[in-house]
Amino acid sequence: MVKEKRQNPGLQKSLQLLIMLAILVVINILASYTYHRFDLTKERRFTLSDATKSLLGELEDVVFVKVYLEGDFPAGFKRLSNSSREMLNEFKAIGSHRIEYEFIDPFEDANDQQKKEIYEQLVKKGLQPTNLKVRGDKEYSEKIIFPGAIFRYRDRELPVHLLQNQVGQSPHEALNASVAMLEYKFAKAIKSITRLDKPKLAFLEGHGELTETEIADVARTLSEFYQMIRLDLTDELFIPQDYDAIVIAKPRFRFSEPDKYKIDQYIMYGGKVLWLIDPLQAEMDSLQGKNEFFAQPYDLKLDDMLFKYGVRINPSLVQDVYCNPVPLVIGYQGDIPQTELYPWYFFPILNGTDNHAIVKNLDGIATEFAGSLDTVGAKNISKRILLQTSRYSRHLFSPVRVNLGLARAKPEPEQFNIPFQNVAVLLEGSFSSVFKNRLAPKTLAMIDTVQQLKFREQGEVTKMIVVADGDVIKNDINADGMVFPLGYYRFTDQTFANKDFIVNALEFLIDDARLIETRSKEVKLRMLDRAAIRSSKVKWQLINVLLPVILILVFGLTYKFVRKKKYAR
Repeated sequence: MVKEKRQNPGLQKSLQLLIMLAILVVINILASYTYHRFDLTKERRFTLSDATKSLLGELEDVVFVKVYLEGDFPAGFKRLSNSSREMLNEFKAIGSHRIEYEFIDPFEDANDQQKKEIYEQLVKKGLQPTNLKVRGDKEYSEKIIFPGAIFRYRDRELPVHLLQNQVGQSPHEALNASVAMLEYKFAKAIKSITRLDKPKLAFLEGHGELTETEIADVARTLSEFYQMIRLDLTDELFIPQDYDAIVIAKPRFRFSEPDKYKIDQYIMYGGKVLWLIDPLQAEMDSLQGKNEFFAQPYDLKLDDMLFKYGVRINPSLVQDVYCNPVPLVIGYQGDIPQTELYPWYFFPILNGTDNHAIVKNLDGIATEFAGSLDTVGAKNISKRILLQTSRYSRHLFSPVRVNLGLARAKPEPEQFNIPFQNVAVLLEGSFSSVFKNRLAPKTLAMIDTVQQLKFREQGEVTKMIVVADGDVIKNDINADGMVFPLGYYRFTDQTFANKDFIVNALEFLIDDARLIETRSKEVKLRMLDRAAIRSSKVKWQLINVLLPVILILVFGLTYKFVRKKKYAR
């Protein structure tokens, strides 16, 4: 009888331990070559959109990102830094490692002179400084930071500002909105910097539209993404279809029927239009040397076109309690006039109406003598209001008396009783031609021959945006010809989101709308109760310190008791 050879229990346990260690080492080695995490959040905040994945999968070369969010930050900015790193890791995993990044503190180990030089360099690159002020329970800190990133692709660079600043938001809400916007901002930067053929964007001329100087700031920004063209409509037989969109910025002269036909057929063939129309003739220059004027309608002859497409711009001006101020003389000190700022209800500050990607997370939009609009007819056209006045607003129909004395009058709430006036609308669908059943067959045949473009009475599916204010795209210019940033209001030294609105609107019209939809991603802010934290601070400190020790002791004693009982048998 052969006896079974007994195995050494100690050797067997050692082998099991070695095998487990080997498995862990292999798993860690494999994990170092891949990146994945499971998104268990309710709002799917860590799940990239299909548009972003498609963009990253088409990269042909490395995109290098330098993020200036390294250093000693408070918890909120640390979260923004960590979220940026996590988002770039997601991009890197999808983009076949064609995404590389570095987090740096630009002012680390720098003296005062070096900090000044670095500051100027970063501003020159297009990054915006932020004066970080943090007031805790027992401490206060303040320093200049650059919460942004520089994207580099081959020989091109593009700055991206990561911090969302919105009026009326708490710092926690602003940082939360910044985290929610990371995917969109990163994807937009990559798409812009890697694009070889820029879409064509034409600003129409010939009807008193804004000049190049008056739109210089936004044109400078748009030129990074689009080929900018000034097109005199009166000199053209038709609008070329290779123009991805056209902008009609504050026309002041009448449109002839041939010019309207050119725009109409451009739309019928799928062209996109951004209409920026002033309903009444109202300028602050009209108040020089006098205290009032009467605003009369422009005779642009565009009402029939816009009505056919689904919108009516009213011959009115809106007033809003939520507005920008203007300086008024209150007296003289010697020969020097003394001024004071008074609310100017004709300069309403507008807000986005819903979670549409164009206006999501935008600050207020500054306007000057804006009008109101209504959606009409065209049941097959989707209409979505983008900008509205506040609850305390009203509209005044032409002729409107514009008097500086109105600024000094205290607003009576019962007078501002027409809330939420529509100022901007997005129209999408297949539009009908305004010239349908209006032109004789011989006339159409002649036009088709001259333009070499067959008349269409029903258009391709396309989209347009109509804004009842032409000044929303106009930058301020001082007496020396210096161009101020679009949205900057010099009397309050505040910058509004006009440029972001225009850029978002054109991006939605021209580019892949799926990408801009990532702007609508929402990250819910689940705030802690700070008062409860302070009142129960000691309790939770004791729990965090003592509970783990107690659990370990209980586990140790239980294990010892079970082991003793087992081997006592």
